[in-house]
Amino acid sequence: MAFTEDQQPAKRRGRAKDVTKREVEAARNRLRDAAAAGDLQACAALVALAENRPLPVEAVAA
Repeated sequence: MAFTEDQQPAKRRGRAKDVTKREVEAARNRLRDAAAAGDLQACAALVALAENRPLPVEAVAA
């Protein structure tokens, strides 16, 4: 799943390297929308997030 131009994360330097809560929420909303549209990688990512485990290598590589 690639970022579109308007979804690119901001490049940060120094102390502001961590993502904000708003950015995390926006990313999860995009995942939910993609999963609702039938994207299997988004579904796998949501399951992995819910189970608090890393994604399988096959899901990342595809």
